[in-house]
Amino acid sequence: CPFAAHIRKTNPRSDLEPGQLDNHRIIRRGIPYGPEVSYQERLSHKTQHDRGLLFACYQSSLRDGFQFIQKSWANKEDFIFGKPAELRPGHDPIIGQTPDARKREMRGWSLDDPTKPLDLGDPEWVLSRGGEYFF
Repeated sequence: CPFAAHIRKTNPRSDLEPGQLDNHRIIRRGIPYGPEVSYQERLSHKTQHDRGLLFACYQSSLRDGFQFIQKSWANKEDFIFGKPAELRPGHDPIIGQTPDARKREMRGWSLDDPTKPLDLGDPEWVLSRGGEYFF
């Protein structure tokens, strides 16, 4: 899969040494909320209800878990480290954020030309509506 794929950016497995991953392990779950999309909504291409995905993750350290993965892996254009400059992976296409709302892109998606950037469109695909830490 591409170096910038969400699963590879947030759980890089064979791209890093085992000792580099141990402190950053999390268990993650997505919990959908809101009713199923109705037939009328499908026809009109407009939603009538709030829907979304509640993200929950469990870890032994907030600093080394979710916060680290988001800041140091998903938001870094050059992570996964050690790849040639022309193959700089780009942002995580699902949760990657840029500090200045500039264009996000990823590389490695095209087998014909892995250096070709893919424009990811809008600055963010996931819109955070809040967050809490529970102990």
